[in-house]
Amino acid sequence: MAFSFRSLFSKEAKSVIGVDIGTSSIKVVQLRREHGRVILETYGAIALGPYAGVEIGRATSLPAEKIAEALKDVIREANVTTPDAAVSIPYASSLVSIIKLPPGVEKQLAQVVPIEARKYIPVPISEVQLDWFEVGGGKNAAGENKLEVLLVAIHNETITKFRTIGTDAQLGVAFFEIEVFSAVRAALDHGIAPVAVVDMGAATTKFYVVERGLIRESHIINHGAQDLTLAASRALGITVVQAEERKRKFGLMAPPPSVVGGQATLAQAADLRRSLELSLTPLLSEIGRTAIAYEQRMNQTLGALVFTGGGATLKGFKEFAQGKIQNEVRLADPFGKTQAPAFLEVILKEAGPEFSVAVGLALRRLQELG
Repeated sequence: MAFSFRSLFSKEAKSVIGVDIGTSSIKVVQLRREHGRVILETYGAIALGPYAGVEIGRATSLPAEKIAEALKDVIREANVTTPDAAVSIPYASSLVSIIKLPPGVEKQLAQVVPIEARKYIPVPISEVQLDWFEVGGGKNAAGENKLEVLLVAIHNETITKFRTIGTDAQLGVAFFEIEVFSAVRAALDHGIAPVAVVDMGAATTKFYVVERGLIRESHIINHGAQDLTLAASRALGITVVQAEERKRKFGLMAPPPSVVGGQATLAQAADLRRSLELSLTPLLSEIGRTAIAYEQRMNQTLGALVFTGGGATLKGFKEFAQGKIQNEVRLADPFGKTQAPAFLEVILKEAGPEFSVAVGLALRRLQELG
């Protein structure tokens, strides 16, 4: 899937691309800033399943050279014209944690944080790249004031792998960023009330609580969009490929049986929706419980649950999720922060949740360029 409309705009300003390397697909978004506006030049996505010899929509674990091959393919198909890139690092390949330090150590963080990090990181500090950000103060269980620091660690091997992918794809990678930070940048506006960002990937769903633009805590739920496809395949007695096609085309919208597929019957149409609902219900219940647990523990109300990721693009998802979750449910609209031809507004809104990370990466790169 690729869309390009670069020719509709002038080419004076510098273009950048955000590259989101997920487990089931790679997404790219090319942006440019012009007269204070962020212009969407092109975007595209490519499934990784075929590169691993499995079905589209399935999570994969590919070597660097295969990922680079797929990345080059989507860059070509989307008519990307710049090598100036920012690339995401999977959340699963990182450690993100809030650590509490005694007050008064702000000027010694460079010495204190690596020592404290040893309590949280199960490998030698020399094997990871560390970063940290002060996120304010708080009290521990004993009521003592503590300095809160967001600790971020990425294994050196992960950085090396993704740097190799960028080089093989002939990109000049300006920075790597853990996907959660990119998704939050694209999915949320600045606000005070805490909000949850729920990223529905192929293999897992990530739940992040964001307050004042900072990640307060995170959870991984081992249930993702590919589980919906596999369940539909079993329930309908069809191949995984057919189940994925029907899921993407009809979702929870209960299409007329005549268009569900070839010889599909009314019962099959009902089974498709029922299967998707049965798969989604326990996932949404766990998301809802996670939200309630946070609210009770912190004595705060989450302003909304903002869904990102390919799983959130399922037709009818928002309405179904709202019926299962007491918090307000929103779908991320990262392309809403860009300018594009009006006739693409509906398409971009529907595709938006899947491209949150890629948009967030490109937005940060544009900010760096000024």
